[in-house]
Amino acid sequence: MAKKPATYDQLYPGRFLKAGLFNGGQVTLTIKDADLEELEGEKGKQVKAILSFEETAMGLVCCKTNGLCIKAMFGDKLADWVGKKVTLFPSTWNGEPAIRVWGSPDIAADQNVSVVLPRKKPIPMVMHKVEKKTEGVA
Repeated sequence: MAKKPATYDQLYPGRFLKAGLFNGGQVTLTIKDADLEELEGEKGKQVKAILSFEETAMGLVCCKTNGLCIKAMFGDKLADWVGKKVTLFPSTWNGEPAIRVWGSPDIAADQNVSVVLPRKKPIPMVMHKVEKKTEGVA
């Protein structure tokens, strides 16, 4: 029998990770690939960055903030991201559930990152050195 859902996102899973699948905790996943895909959204069709992972068939629609955080940890070349572990956590953005990057066990120490987006103030963030793999995806 299937596990009883605890959140709306668990009730209606899809092909992409959602914040409600994390049960309020962090999860560490190994990046398998980074690619672009045209997705239908509220603003019509848009090309989005998609990360895939070794541990789950679900991908992550990788917003620019998350992409900049991963770039700060692993560099500009996407091939260098493959095989690296990234720790994700549920958060909010504009009052909506979101997934953000916490850090990685694959970095040597905490790293300060300044996320600079067009027409926005820089957002200071910390990419944390994760000491152990954490669980949380339903």
